[in-house]
Amino acid sequence: MTTALVVYQPGLDGTLFSRMGLLQELERTLRRLEREYAADVDKMRRFEQRYRPAVGERYDELDRLRAKVRGAWQLIERAREGDAVTNGHDAGEGDRASDSELAEWGRDVTPGPGDAARLLFLALARQVHPDLATDEMERVRRHDVMSEATLAYRNNDERRLQWLIEHWQAECDPIPDLGPGALWLRTNRQIAWLRYRIREMRHSLAQLHASGLAYIMEQDQQARLSGRNLILELRKLAQADIEAAYRDLDLAREAIEDLDPALRDVVRAETGL
Repeated sequence: MTTALVVYQPGLDGTLFSRMGLLQELERTLRRLEREYAADVDKMRRFEQRYRPAVGERYDELDRLRAKVRGAWQLIERAREGDAVTNGHDAGEGDRASDSELAEWGRDVTPGPGDAARLLFLALARQVHPDLATDEMERVRRHDVMSEATLAYRNNDERRLQWLIEHWQAECDPIPDLGPGALWLRTNRQIAWLRYRIREMRHSLAQLHASGLAYIMEQDQQARLSGRNLILELRKLAQADIEAAYRDLDLAREAIEDLDPALRDVVRAETGL
């Protein structure tokens, strides 16, 4: 009779089971928020495909026209008051107004990655790259951190990149793959990471729902319930404003014609009217 050696494996106590249950609950919460975010982004993208050609592009044109009218009248008033009007000088006034208006219109446009964000991203990538993992669980964790870092880099989010570096450095000590103690440490690290991801995902959802496009989409849905077509209404309003802006340009042209001939030619050249 032979007896095989049986290695005793200590069971997981109730506390560890509870932590692992919390980990699973957090994973489900994160997956739900990610699905919600992806669905909302897709819904807004499809709405923007209808809204942008019908309305958004008209408001872009309106902004350009209003900036041109404003710049023209600035030159006209200077010429009437006898101030010097030279090539390039007053055009800058109009350009600054235009830049300001376009900046206001594009305030939600994401900037490209800056040098600081790039340096933070590279510093983090050297520490976190999944190829440095010693096991599959660690590889998944590193992959998640790098995915989060890539998103932060694309959004030029230095704050989040700095947080990721500090978070990683605080918890980067290797965990020996031995016994329940290692599992306890790994579980706690995963819980901390998932809580961060959930907080950031909720923040992203809040930003998405607070955007101008989300507000217009909500107004459009309410209008549809009452049998109205908000996009068509906004398109008509924008078109009416564009026509009014063109009339303002005609008035500016007439005012330019009444200027002293020497100044008139300069103002024409500067405004293109």
